[in-house]
Amino acid sequence: MTLLGKSKTVVLTGVLVTVVAVALPLLSAFGEGGARRDVVRRDAERNATAMGMLYLVEFEAAQAGAPTSREQTIEQLDKLVIPSLESLGKDDRVRAGGIAAGTLTGAFVIEAKSKDEVTALIGALPASSVMKWQVTPIETFAHRADIEKKVMQGLREQK
Repeated sequence: MTLLGKSKTVVLTGVLVTVVAVALPLLSAFGEGGARRDVVRRDAERNATAMGMLYLVEFEAAQAGAPTSREQTIEQLDKLVIPSLESLGKDDRVRAGGIAAGTLTGAFVIEAKSKDEVTALIGALPASSVMKWQVTPIETFAHRADIEKKVMQGLREQK
């Protein structure tokens, strides 16, 4: 191969590598790439929260409903606790959650249109009467960042 042929080969190889490096992240088979992925995630998060608000639901076993015998414990687990946990695990609105290891407490994050919807979900759980519940509305990080940007912009304009 001549020197001219080798030079052409090196240049064409460089061009091919550059094209592949630019094109692969853009192909749908390789998912959303780089900065574009962040934009897609942020849009998805905004769209999801536009449909509903996020709520942190914390719960713990109430002492008043504690079983006093082995048979009561079995019945409470079988009829109240296990069905409630399974229901929460299957609900598509529940984004994340679980039980704190070794305790009778837990928490989950749920997307709902209102606090009343969360209250209705909790009330429908078989274990709702033997647990203490606390519901707190929460904002997404993206939403809070947008709020803080507006605050910052307002402060800058006050000069």
